[in-house]
Amino acid sequence: MSRPGELALRKQPAAKPLSPTAVIDEERFAEDMSLMLNAGLSLMESLKTLRERAAGSASHPLTGVITRLTQGETLSQAMQGSAAFRPALIACVRASEMTGDMVASLARYASNAARLRTLKTRMVSALVYPLLLISVAACVVIFLLVYVVPRFALVLESSGRDMPASSQALISIGRALNAVPSSAWLALLAMLVWGGYSIWEAACERRLEASLTAFAARIPGVREIVRAFGHSQFARSGAMLVRSGLPVLKAMAMCRELLVGADRQGLDLALASASAGAPLAAAMHEQNLVDMLGMRVLRVAEQTGALEPALERLADLHDRELERTLDRVGRLIEPLLMLGIGLIVGGIVVLMYLPIFQLAANI
Repeated sequence: MSRPGELALRKQPAAKPLSPTAVIDEERFAEDMSLMLNAGLSLMESLKTLRERAAGSASHPLTGVITRLTQGETLSQAMQGSAAFRPALIACVRASEMTGDMVASLARYASNAARLRTLKTRMVSALVYPLLLISVAACVVIFLLVYVVPRFALVLESSGRDMPASSQALISIGRALNAVPSSAWLALLAMLVWGGYSIWEAACERRLEASLTAFAARIPGVREIVRAFGHSQFARSGAMLVRSGLPVLKAMAMCRELLVGADRQGLDLALASASAGAPLAAAMHEQNLVDMLGMRVLRVAEQTGALEPALERLADLHDRELERTLDRVGRLIEPLLMLGIGLIVGGIVVLMYLPIFQLAANI
């Protein structure tokens, strides 16, 4: 049985594989296109202007879009064929082609993308900062164990005194690491450089974001932050598409990839139930996509037909909750990490100096 997201896109032309460098800044694209169209430029003139401003390979997708337009395709069909645009933007353009308000639709998309970018930057900063601290601490610990501890061991052993078992274990670890050939360390460094390049390449191909999201969604404590961010993106993008003229079920199906993990399957089931006649609010609550408050807001919106502002309110609720969570995490995780790093580094230093303290006490 086909998923609703697949049904929504089944009639679209197949997209060509995306080149690693064929990436469009969709926020800037939507903002610039809206500005130029509102100023009176034609669609073709606007696209050619953007292509002239684009640097290097970034102009290739725009060239493809222009070529497809000259062959008689609509803008949404040309964007779909270039494979350089996300489904949400293509759906926004397709809806505006039917309603005739492309300028307003592109402006809304740019505004929505800007808000999501700001929230995403805060979330990434909250997740990346601990990783940087841990990486620096790991480098310091390796330096102490590989370089400092073996040299201290020579001084301590020359005293002829017995050392505590903990200090002896630390020295054994340091000597084992110090005995690793330089070629092995160089190979490790080369692997790290290769890994960094792979991450950069994945970021250029837009694969890194999805991979990190899927990984973070499996980590306890981080899972709820990533899930809340996905719900915020889903609600705000869905509201934007509904306001552009798309039916609500189709708009939600277009935004399926913004959710993470099991929420995507839950959305499929909820949309299938709604398509069969069940209330959308109850179906989404049953799949744990909205809480009790969200279900009541959507239920009233279904009765009044005002689903777009209801989805916007839900997105605002998710944004505020996510911002509060990120603030709490930011205030809590830094002292905890600093305490942990201090204990590890301080423990190594104390274990190195403990035999010296004992020697001084015996004099």
